[in-house]
Amino acid sequence: MIEDYLAYLGAVRGLSERTVRSYREDLGRFASQLAARAVEGGGEAATGMLDLANARDIRAFTAGLAADGMAPASVNRALSAIRGYYRFRVRHGALAVDPSADIEGLAASRGLPRFLFENEMAELLSLTEGEGFRAARDKALLEFLYSSGCRVAEAAELDPARLDLAAGTAKVRGKGSKERVVFIAAPALAALRAYLPYREAVLRARGARPEPAEGRPRRDPARRIFLSAKGGALSRRGIEWIVEGYSERLAALRGLHKRISPHSFRHSFATHLVGRGADIRVVQELLGHSSISTTQVYTHVDMERLKRVYDLAHPHGSGGTGS
Repeated sequence: MIEDYLAYLGAVRGLSERTVRSYREDLGRFASQLAARAVEGGGEAATGMLDLANARDIRAFTAGLAADGMAPASVNRALSAIRGYYRFRVRHGALAVDPSADIEGLAASRGLPRFLFENEMAELLSLTEGEGFRAARDKALLEFLYSSGCRVAEAAELDPARLDLAAGTAKVRGKGSKERVVFIAAPALAALRAYLPYREAVLRARGARPEPAEGRPRRDPARRIFLSAKGGALSRRGIEWIVEGYSERLAALRGLHKRISPHSFRHSFATHLVGRGADIRVVQELLGHSSISTTQVYTHVDMERLKRVYDLAHPHGSGGTGS
């Protein structure tokens, strides 16, 4: 029953493999708890245990996750998986009543996203200078992340056929398989043009055709812009590992001990746009957010930045020397 629901999420709803995998884990954990409680009560674990659950069972499950120290956002994700499962079962006539309908999620405070100031970003990007495949690829990758504001999965899955260097744009597939156009600024375009010949050489050495062809596997490196040194498609974890390496180098050189991830480039992209006067709804479109409320956090980030500058610069600020 869980697999039927997950297949629906992937095929009809277009959710990413990562989200489907998380939902599988959450529903599996819930089903295991139901089975364990049934056995403890002297009964047997039934195959359809999920469909026998009630609101009290769901509340007990989420309360247990919270008691185990799981973050509110993660508890709410598990609850979202459960709600979606029951809506699916009711919609298709397998259940008459949705036991999760009246259950509310935990209150989760949204912290300000981690980002780099413009000078910090410039210093980080400067670390990619060098010769050879890795240096060219890393520069193209980091410049693209900052220029486009893409999610790490969108960068990992970028298809050469969707990259238009002449127009300075790329078509990416975001959450829910929604497509959008992102813009590529001059530094990122130059870095991509310098990297692509190295990419073609790696593909030829690997024995893959440089150009994608119809019907080829989804993970075929010829259908991905960013590759590993061995010629495979660079994974999300691979991109994270590259960014972590440059983060450590920046910390060693400058003493900047910010936790930098691929998402930090996206946060920096949005923060810098808002800081330079971009309309929040334009930033929403560029980020691919479905709700403006998700984007509005960057207005708070910018106010936080302004306050820090004020405190450091004003004589009566917390960083000033005036009395």
